[in-house]
Amino acid sequence: MQEWPAGSLEEVVQNAIKTWEMELSHKARLSDFKSVSPGKFSLSVNGGRPRTGEETLAMGSYNALLDGPLLPSAGAYDASAETFQSSHDLFRAAFPRGFAWEVLKVYSGPPVIAFKFRHWGHKEGPYKGHAATGDKVEFHGVAVLKVILLPLPRAQLMLC
Repeated sequence: MQEWPAGSLEEVVQNAIKTWEMELSHKARLSDFKSVSPGKFSLSVNGGRPRTGEETLAMGSYNALLDGPLLPSAGAYDASAETFQSSHDLFRAAFPRGFAWEVLKVYSGPPVIAFKFRHWGHKEGPYKGHAATGDKVEFHGVAVLKVILLPLPRAQLMLC
């Protein structure tokens, strides 16, 4: 896993996304999030329609980030067939050591941040009838964030 210099834009972006994913998985109310501006936040994945923060929270992180026609057509994952809870149960069972996330490169700085990331884990548990293999499962992507830079002792981003 990449270790970015303390206070670097890469570290700030990586921590902001990790915080958002943790909040999305463990907080029940968008108003309790520290990583987003609740009235402004929206999420669009692979050209899909923008979802509000409330819609994203109701779907859960896996469903919100993996929604779309590509994965179901490949027989890989169908977000529309999963609930918030079932999606988390599937991923926690298949990746018992976690499904890590990291920033690989930041292309531009605030207020519009473009960056490359990778998500990965080792499939050490079952997934929908498929046995554990121990294989590393990994995907790369590019994301764009629109942010508010908060003036704090250490730089912090609030996702819009």
